[in-house]
Amino acid sequence: MSTETRKRQPTAKKLQPNHSLPSKPRRGRPPREMAGEVEDRIVEAALKVFIARGYEGASIDEIAEVARAGKPSIYARFTNKETLFRDVVLRWSQKSTANLLVCSGGDIEKRFQSMALTIVRNVIKEETVGLMRSVIAEVTRHPELATTIHYALREHTVKLVTSLILDMVDAEETRDLTAFAPDNLAATARRFIDTVLLPQMVSALFHADLTPVREQMEDNVRKTASFFLRGCGFEPKAPVQTSADGKANG
Repeated sequence: MSTETRKRQPTAKKLQPNHSLPSKPRRGRPPREMAGEVEDRIVEAALKVFIARGYEGASIDEIAEVARAGKPSIYARFTNKETLFRDVVLRWSQKSTANLLVCSGGDIEKRFQSMALTIVRNVIKEETVGLMRSVIAEVTRHPELATTIHYALREHTVKLVTSLILDMVDAEETRDLTAFAPDNLAATARRFIDTVLLPQMVSALFHADLTPVREQMEDNVRKTASFFLRGCGFEPKAPVQTSADGKANG
């Protein structure tokens, strides 16, 4: 094979731009009504690049290419790569947990299980797990960045869980439980996250394929949510026993 026909093997897979976007980046300042669209494209492209390359391996040049946007457009919105990375992680976290619908029917235990499953299903996704791996990888190189993202995500999730629990605390079964008193709700939410959500996330971080995690997730989360509820002092009512003639016993 001659040197002219010899091809160099690429060292990393090239991420493809979004072909639904214009073939050439727009020049100059975009109209005001398109400014949000440009920012969304940048964040979406950065999400792909950060997951594929990690924080250290990602470059503004590649993000600009995937976003079909100029580097000046990126730097006009984000001071540097660190700011962009932090914004991408926090936006994705908020997006993946927005407008959560929790089952409002059934007893308090079934509703608690529904809440737990809803949160875990929306968090254990390829994008979320990929971003978390990128954050963890920067703990030694960029400790302040990793710590800032950790506490921001923690605060967001605590607020989310607190608001979901708040919708259930008026139920007769939990009204008198100390864990669900207004002053204790945030602490209860944090313990709920540590007990129910974090074990699933840790498991997902160690699986390249999330299929086995999802296969076991439903049963594990239901059991853990029930366990947590009992730890808060909840005691399910014993089922009413009926006699052969249909009358309640006891």
